[in-house]
Amino acid sequence: MSQKHSPRIIERGEKVTDWTVYEYRGTTVRHSQSTAILKLPGHPYDGLSAWGNAEAVFRIIAAWVDEQTLPPPYRMRGQ
Repeated sequence: MSQKHSPRIIERGEKVTDWTVYEYRGTTVRHSQSTAILKLPGHPYDGLSAWGNAEAVFRIIAAWVDEQTLPPPYRMRGQ
């Protein structure tokens, strides 16, 4: 991840079960323990919860913003 596109914490969870909210490249990511929710209209995973860590979501966002694709292993059949 380049320094130019570093995620910014906009709300930090107080407890392990609370959500930490990140802003990254114009998107919002809510993350808690092993769950992350991506908010990126038009993205195939918009609003879904998955992925064990926030770094995986940032990688998915970067590929989508830069190339309108998903990085392996997140590609769907036919992509």
